[in-house]
Amino acid sequence: MNIPDKLPIERIEDYHTHHLGKSRDGRLFWGYTTFVYSVPLSTIQDDNSLKFRRDYAVFHTFDRDGNYINTQYYFGGTADRCDQEELENKLDEWVSQLGETEYTDIEIKLFQTVIDGFVFGLIPDEEFSLINLEPSATISFLEPWDGGYYT
Repeated sequence: MNIPDKLPIERIEDYHTHHLGKSRDGRLFWGYTTFVYSVPLSTIQDDNSLKFRRDYAVFHTFDRDGNYINTQYYFGGTADRCDQEELENKLDEWVSQLGETEYTDIEIKLFQTVIDGFVFGLIPDEEFSLINLEPSATISFLEPWDGGYYT
């Protein structure tokens, strides 16, 4: 099974692809909140895994052909101290900085970037024939590669 190099992504309001669309100048964007554990979950000895969960707002931009341009990010702190509203406000701020925008489905090429030592992006998993939004495999895409995703 072949994993595509370019992936359509469906915008779903108030969900993982809420901040998805294009700007007036043709740039595409995708902003969302996500998290990554700073240590493997199997090594956490107490019940408070939230102190090891790092919460982020991330905002990726792409050119009109879906090529990755860059990523802005904001580390909100560990989940036991993070203000989720602050993360959402960051996403709104980054969208507004693009000027006139339209929330819509987009099609982008697979990409990855490193933030604070962790890989973020659309990462193919050849073994299971899917593409994960990393870190934490927040959402996954698979055949028929029509923009729909699974959580």
